[in-house]
Amino acid sequence: MDIEIFMIAFAMSIDAFSVSFGVGCKYNSYRHYFRLAWHFGLFQFFMPLIGAFIGKELYQFSNRLNIIAALILFFIAYNMFKESMKSTEEKCYIKDPTKGFSLIILSVATSMDALGVGIALPLLKGSIFLNAGIIGVVCLIMSLAGVYFGSKSKNFFGGFAEKVGALVLVTIGIKFLVI
Repeated sequence: MDIEIFMIAFAMSIDAFSVSFGVGCKYNSYRHYFRLAWHFGLFQFFMPLIGAFIGKELYQFSNRLNIIAALILFFIAYNMFKESMKSTEEKCYIKDPTKGFSLIILSVATSMDALGVGIALPLLKGSIFLNAGIIGVVCLIMSLAGVYFGSKSKNFFGGFAEKVGALVLVTIGIKFLVI
């Protein structure tokens, strides 16, 4: 198994970890752990598969899929870096974001980068399905860790950690408006 897929999976899971951290500051029962980890992991599994399908279709029209995939990855990396430098105003949770439509929106928002990365999956060694599975499992683990560390941070940082988590959510939202 190639270390490259684990590096990609880790990078794609940072958004899910950050959101889980922010949510975990306030919502950290076993149900919250399960809901976030399951949905984030599931979406991180399916989005690369969809991207890989798109990538295979693009390959039929161009034998330069590696250039297309690289440009998409550079674009995602640039946006991730650019977003990490931004400062936005705070937004706090009013109701439990791990239920209903809010959870689906968070799941889609944290996995949109994985759609673009999926276009590059046909270029990697191994099965596309296995690679997407690794991305999903790593995201699931990172989401569990995010809720855990978010719940523990409240003891040390109080409401500050929750505000930082909310700030991350706003930043992710802005990223998808900019892209």
